[in-house]
Amino acid sequence: MAKLDFEDGERETASSGLLQERREIGGGVAQATVAALQSMIHDGRLQPGDALPPQRDLARDLGVSRATLREALSILATIGEIVAREGGRGFICADPAGAPATPSWRFAARYSLSEVYQFRYIVESYAAELAALSHAEREIVDLKNSTAAFREAAHRRDLVAYAQADFDFHNLIMRISGNKLLVDMHQTFASVLLESQRLPTERRGNLLIAVREHDRILEAIAMGDPDGANYYMRKHISMAGNRAGLPASQLP
Repeated sequence: MAKLDFEDGERETASSGLLQERREIGGGVAQATVAALQSMIHDGRLQPGDALPPQRDLARDLGVSRATLREALSILATIGEIVAREGGRGFICADPAGAPATPSWRFAARYSLSEVYQFRYIVESYAAELAALSHAEREIVDLKNSTAAFREAAHRRDLVAYAQADFDFHNLIMRISGNKLLVDMHQTFASVLLESQRLPTERRGNLLIAVREHDRILEAIAMGDPDGANYYMRKHISMAGNRAGLPASQLP
């Protein structure tokens, strides 16, 4: 198997922690590793129920570090393409015809999933309100392009690209808000927030529902309607929490 190309600066160590997670957000070697593993699954080299090779062997064959491989495996587990084996040692390929497993939240030791959605509900709804009050036309174009990428990923059922496009849309709104502290907070917790946006994809269903929710937020911002932007963002975050598996009692 061909090795993946990456810059020397991307050759991380297992101890790099949150700094490394943030560096890999939005692409890079971890995303390339995900794509390589998906190819192995989709072209039949790995069948439903097959155990993935040991991580040491996979990392060697793909030419990546163990830290990068673990990040890629976590992404695939979150979107439901692989599941942990009984006992927690290794992964097996999920059966796409089977019922999706209960989503696992890998940041549970730091924040509960409900806390993440509560944070998003407060911060992102206010950011959407600010964006509606002050935005440039080119920023609306950026939001439209982001929504188009989200819709395209939904049609392709590319769950990795779908979650990334979702994150990018929300990140753009943070930037458009003009509040530097909100932008910095969103970037600081980027890996946690992106993971929360991967979770709903495991439930699959109609991926276009969230796309239509983005459409409404975009329309309100473009029309300069701060109340509407706030409302539709709050509704979207609540619905996303529901799709992620949060019970009604824990929804914002």
